[in-house]
Amino acid sequence: MNIARSVAALGLVALVAAGAAACAPEPGAEHTEEPGASAPDTSPSETSVPESTPEPAGFEMPADCASVYTDEMFDVLDGADGFQLNDPSLTMLSSEVVGALELLDQVDPLRCTWGVASETGIATTVAEIDDAQADALRTALEQSGFTCTDGEPEVCSLKNTINGDAGQAESTETHVFGGGGWAATRELNSSVEPEYSESIAAALWS
Repeated sequence: MNIARSVAALGLVALVAAGAAACAPEPGAEHTEEPGASAPDTSPSETSVPESTPEPAGFEMPADCASVYTDEMFDVLDGADGFQLNDPSLTMLSSEVVGALELLDQVDPLRCTWGVASETGIATTVAEIDDAQADALRTALEQSGFTCTDGEPEVCSLKNTINGDAGQAESTETHVFGGGGWAATRELNSSVEPEYSESIAAALWS
C-alpha cells in the first residue's frame, strides 16, 4: 500500500511538472521589440477644424437718406455749407451711363441729393437689383471706361474733367453694387470721393 501511494504521488507530481513545462516559454523565445518600433499611440488625435469661409456681404435697402451713410459721413454732409439734403433745385442725375439710366427705369430707387442748383452737388440713387441686372450694369460700366475693383460689393468709378463756360469742372461717377443692391453716385466739384461711396458701402453692405 505504501508503494502504491508513492507511485500515485509520483505520477501526480509528474503530471503537474509536465503541465508546468508545457506552459513555460521556450528558451530564447522571450518577446523583444524590434529596433525602432514604438508602441501604438493610443492618445486621442487632434481633429483639424476647417477654416470658416466668410459669407459675402449682403445688402440692406435703407428706409431714408439718413440711413444711406455712416453716421460720421452724414454729419459731415449735413453740416457743410450749401449742402442741403434733397433740395428740389438740384436735378443732376446720379449717372450719365445709358445702361445705368435704363436700369434705373426698371427699379424703385431712393434718391438722395446734396446741394442746390449750382456748380457743386451730389446725386445718389439706391435700389435693389438682382444678379442679372448687376451683370448688365457691370458690362455697361466697363464699356463706358469705368475702372472696377473686385469685392463684395463691387465698386466701379470714372473721373472726368468737364470744360464749360464757367471753366473746368471735376466730376466723378461711382457705382457700388452686389449682394442684391446698387448705389449710383455722381458728384460735381465736391471732392467727396472715394470716402463718400466708401461710407455708403459700409452702411448698406454687411
